[in-house]
Amino acid sequence: MTQQTRTPEGRGPVVLAGGSQFVQDQVARACAAAGVAPHFAVDLAQALPLEPAVLLLGADQATGGLPGHRDVIVVGAADDETRAWAAAANVASSRVVILPQGAGWLAEHLGRRLNPAASGAVVGFLGAAGGAGVSTFAFWCARHAAGLGTSTLLVDGHPLGGGLDLALGIEERPGVRWGDLRDLRGTLNAEQLVAALPADGHLAVLSHAGHSEGAGPHPGHGMESAGAVLDAARGAFDLSVVDLGSAGSAAIQSLVPLCDQLVLLVPSRPRSAVAVTRILEAYSSLPTTVVLRGPVLDGLDAWLVADLAGRAGPLPYLPFVRGSSAAEAGGRMLDFPLPRRARKLVESVVAGLERAG
Repeated sequence: MTQQTRTPEGRGPVVLAGGSQFVQDQVARACAAAGVAPHFAVDLAQALPLEPAVLLLGADQATGGLPGHRDVIVVGAADDETRAWAAAANVASSRVVILPQGAGWLAEHLGRRLNPAASGAVVGFLGAAGGAGVSTFAFWCARHAAGLGTSTLLVDGHPLGGGLDLALGIEERPGVRWGDLRDLRGTLNAEQLVAALPADGHLAVLSHAGHSEGAGPHPGHGMESAGAVLDAARGAFDLSVVDLGSAGSAAIQSLVPLCDQLVLLVPSRPRSAVAVTRILEAYSSLPTTVVLRGPVLDGLDAWLVADLAGRAGPLPYLPFVRGSSAAEAGGRMLDFPLPRRARKLVESVVAGLERAG
């Protein structure tokens, strides 16, 4: 049978680039079940101008070069599974759907992803440079949201960081860490995720373990399952805060596309201020809140850095918080009180996330 290709006019939420007639038909059925209209394009060159919220790639189209896309899924038939997984590695996609077996998961994912009322927000916190204090800031925002009664998940997004649970002082609490999810394939039930994680009130935490997570080196450290985990988190939590670490971290390449928006923390240092423009360009598809972190050095105040970033000034400003580093090192972050100015900034950022969500 000759492959039929349907090309839409205008942009759409779901676009399939390439794929056989069988794959197109299966995608159409999954989209119908999710209540969304799919668009079909011959190849990536035709698909990308449509600015899809979810980009589906036939295994023949997954050739790399897709920075900044918010949701990329490789789809393939059962007899092409090996090539589909290889293609997903090529585009840093953590999701592969094999059809027809995975059609139900795809329909469920699209329904959650494209119906904001039915899913929680996933927000990535990123530092413009190493040592920006982004882990601490992400925790403060997650703790504040949880304190308002918002069901919140704090996700440790850098596997070589030593384990975020150590900074919180909950490393001995039972519950799932990333390493326990290493072999996860397919879907993860939202209720099971909630029950499995260590929590403090409305705040749950998914951390890397501070000790070895298994025999022998394993570069993924469980984060190969990040797509399935954050899919489940959307159904389980009102807000998921992902600590991405610094912009130079390799781990963020698979996590940023899973986020709905970013918060970029910029230390008041010359190199960090200059890097802001490049970072914003690299992740231009995501709404981004830029926050300047004090203390202010070299005249790089909230107005000047805003000008460098092409933003209206002044930027939101997080002052230096005395004692926060010692609290993190001592595993006392859960109970560490914020001074008034820092607390007001955290409240403002969280309120902005709620409005955007």
